[in-house]
Amino acid sequence: MKLRGLILSMKELNIAQSGDLERFVMEDGLTELLDGLYRYGVLIINLDMFGADCQQKLRAILGLHRLAPEDCLLLAATDRSLSIIGGMGIASIGYLNPQIPGQKLSEAGMLAESFEEVDFHFLERVYQREHGIPWTVIETRRCLLREITVEDLDNLYKIYQSENVTRYTEGLYEDRQQEEEYTRAYIENMYGFYGYGMWVAVHKETGQIIGRAGLNCLELHGEPSLEMGYVIGEEFQNQGYATELCREILRFAEEETGFGQIHCLIHKDNRISIRLAENLGFIWQEELEIQGKLLQRYTRKSACEPK
Repeated sequence: MKLRGLILSMKELNIAQSGDLERFVMEDGLTELLDGLYRYGVLIINLDMFGADCQQKLRAILGLHRLAPEDCLLLAATDRSLSIIGGMGIASIGYLNPQIPGQKLSEAGMLAESFEEVDFHFLERVYQREHGIPWTVIETRRCLLREITVEDLDNLYKIYQSENVTRYTEGLYEDRQQEEEYTRAYIENMYGFYGYGMWVAVHKETGQIIGRAGLNCLELHGEPSLEMGYVIGEEFQNQGYATELCREILRFAEEETGFGQIHCLIHKDNRISIRLAENLGFIWQEELEIQGKLLQRYTRKSACEPK
């Protein structure tokens, strides 16, 4: 599945005010977005041109363009437009147009106040979230970091069978069904709410899952905090993968999360992870007991945090 069509009403996107000389005004960001969509093979379906005011007409229009509903995303500024796609499986973004007040847009999958940061990749991610397609979040020289799926568990159980992997990190549930339930909840709550979490590391050349790495939310001394962690399969250890992945995760954390500090919680005997953390600029802070385990807290300040 991929995004192939953007459905919208140009009238709803008009931000012209009563005193404007022009009868139609669009945000600059929206103009750039629409102009660039052709490069990605996305068709723009303007509801106004077809008088599509009901679901039956919309289905007919999509059929003329050889588009299935699940191929499309609706960009709407009114509750009326959102009501048309009910039950069709069409992803949606609600636009808070200041010239059309009083709209709840509660049925939209995502809300946008402006189009300054909305591009094709933003649309693609809203589309993927609607259809349960895992996001590829980070790309490194050799790997992709993407959101986990239940189908990944077979490979992860193989990785976690090694004592070298589970010596200093918590393993998976012995009960496979329990792990599946946990994974589904994690996808919905962690990815869906925060937009980040622990991802699976996929080797680009082979497509093989080599481990996990990413970010966790936790509370330290009563404050919300961000922790970086990783697990690399035994056959891929000592090949620089952890360093490669963690460098890009740190860049992501600084640019996307807003946290001023990032922490690593490491067992005192895990010399390899301690050395990696120190090489990445983490500094030892204290020893903590978390869930009955004594862990060393290492902290790295964000480049944008005031000193």
